[in-house]
Amino acid sequence: MNLFGFFRVSKKRDSHSLHYNDQDITNNLGDDDAMSNINGGTWNSALYRVPLPGTSSVVVVKKLQNRSGSPVDASLDNRCQSEVNLLGSIHHDNIIGLADCLRTNNFIVLIYNHKENGSLHRWLHPDLPQLAAQGLVLDWPTRRNIAIGTVEGLCYLHHGRNHPIVHHNINSASILLDTSLNPKIAGFDFARINLAGPDQPVPISELTAANMFGYTAPEYVTMVTIKVDVYSIGVVLLELVTGRLPNEPVLDGHLATWAQNNCERLMEKTGDFSNVVDMVIPDRARYIKEMAAMFRLGVDCTVKKPEERPTIREGLFRLRNRCR
Repeated sequence: MNLFGFFRVSKKRDSHSLHYNDQDITNNLGDDDAMSNINGGTWNSALYRVPLPGTSSVVVVKKLQNRSGSPVDASLDNRCQSEVNLLGSIHHDNIIGLADCLRTNNFIVLIYNHKENGSLHRWLHPDLPQLAAQGLVLDWPTRRNIAIGTVEGLCYLHHGRNHPIVHHNINSASILLDTSLNPKIAGFDFARINLAGPDQPVPISELTAANMFGYTAPEYVTMVTIKVDVYSIGVVLLELVTGRLPNEPVLDGHLATWAQNNCERLMEKTGDFSNVVDMVIPDRARYIKEMAAMFRLGVDCTVKKPEERPTIREGLFRLRNRCR
């Protein structure tokens, strides 16, 4: 097995006290076990949770390979190198870190420095109904903290660097939770450093229409600025409040469209906002004002015109001051 000489750092092998060898990772990447899949055109990216033999620990890894099944080539190497360089330049508590990188003849594996506890999507929309019956649900203070931590991470990407990073793919599956249920932004397959500045679009040639349906800003097919991330995180905020799937087909459209069309009615004193809150949240009445404030912010973040959406800094201010 050949390794990436540009990244492999042996001393990081015991990050978070996790010990493994190459086979522990590469032998546990069955395609049926993937947490999520992304089609990048000529390549595929799949995210896995891999239990480490003889321990109770689980690591998160990403497997990249050519869709044709052909061996790793320069194009896939470069795509992986881009994410390695990007994550190597990011240091934030709410953004996933990279611990290791392995290369075989047929695929590349990125190993993340993260104590895995499922994605936000898995917690909000469990595959097994008995999870909720077992009490494995996110209460409101935890959801609020997840929202704030995720927006803090996005604020760093947009405003905490010399050049902003457009993530392109914010959704509940790309927000991973650690053992303390703190959020980590992952899914940097299509992230771009915007050298032109925070309010300038990413060049058209760099657009990749791969964001998930339900989270994608209306302007995505023609222009991308950091406001596409604002739209996507707005959908996640609506998802946290309502517990609804963002792309679930309903009479009034998917989640963001439904929220836009019904927000004013729901916010009225005689409205029925309490009826749209996720019913699995315990002690809902105690936090209803905070939920309404987050719902309103989600609606403001998902307006059609990008210039009318708040900046991520403004969104963070509102979360910190109105949802506590």
